[in-house]
Amino acid sequence: MSRKGVLPKQMLRELFSPENIAGVEEQYLNPASIDLPLSEEAYRIESIFLILNGQEKVRDLLPLVGATKHCLDSPLEVGVPYLIRVAGAWKLPSTVYGYANPKSSTGRIGFFCRTIADGVDMYDSLDAETSNPQFKSGWSGEIWMLVRAEYFPILLRPGLALSQMRLFDGKSFLDDLHSELAIRSAGLIFDETGKKLLYQETRRHDDSFLLTIHVGEVMGWECRGTRKILDMSKSNFYDPRDFFSPIQAPDGRYILRKNCFYILTTRERIMVPSHLSAELRAIEERLGEFRSHAAGYIDPGWGCGADGNGCGRPITLEVIPQEDMLVRNGQRIARIRYEEMKDIPEILYDDPTRSNYTDQWVARLSKHFKL
Repeated sequence: MSRKGVLPKQMLRELFSPENIAGVEEQYLNPASIDLPLSEEAYRIESIFLILNGQEKVRDLLPLVGATKHCLDSPLEVGVPYLIRVAGAWKLPSTVYGYANPKSSTGRIGFFCRTIADGVDMYDSLDAETSNPQFKSGWSGEIWMLVRAEYFPILLRPGLALSQMRLFDGKSFLDDLHSELAIRSAGLIFDETGKKLLYQETRRHDDSFLLTIHVGEVMGWECRGTRKILDMSKSNFYDPRDFFSPIQAPDGRYILRKNCFYILTTRERIMVPSHLSAELRAIEERLGEFRSHAAGYIDPGWGCGADGNGCGRPITLEVIPQEDMLVRNGQRIARIRYEEMKDIPEILYDDPTRSNYTDQWVARLSKHFKL
């Protein structure tokens, strides 16, 4: 393939060299992204912040935010921001830029997580288009994570990855025509029964498809906060009811409460064919005052099944309402944008040897909790 788009695993591996990305191991490679492992260097800070211009480095701003050393052996306090350096040395080719998303297991515990990088005046971005002359040959510098425990104390460990970075060599979002062609050939959106929706049966907004919420039996989970500590290095360990309360709405309606955190699910089943990847985008303000997701990136192969004969899988949503909000079954809740891969990855998300959420058919908590 000669098209531009998201770099697949085999191309990301080619960047693992002293000249580009060093000190990051193979285990952090995903089908179409690189996990960003934490180093031991961490600070408690007074507030989050952004780079002002292409000349600034994150490290130089530590005095401005009252940074004090933090040991990752101690839990992160609720409501307090921290800054943690990402391990490795990073330099991108001049034709490559990156965007980051929190990982699913980060978003599903309501853990605030943004990537910030030297010389880049946006969160979750590695982009050489800046006023700094040193970036003319490609972005280089340190990557950091701005994090904050919102609902319960969090314990981290060096080597854990909270976010993942996608690398691109050009924009490749699916327009209306190519979205319709993709639906015809493989299917992108399916209803609750697994029936493929035709393009005319979907609703597009700008460059995205709108998705709806499931409100009914086995609706999802609500978190109002607790003092219990969650160690992110543990899997299949915690009792869900120690942190969340199950919710259901047999009459098809439910009120989401301001300042609470919800794990919910789409009614639609989503498929991401091997030549595409996808990302949940911020919801249009005219559809409501809420945040629909905290993570959002979906790897190629999602919902395709290990044998390639799948019919999609629901998307878990991490919803934070800004006001008390009545939701009803089938209400618009999120939007998803598809983009072309540079090439088909050598491994896909639904490979049974590597994925945590291939059995996700209802609102699913993070991998830290017992099923």
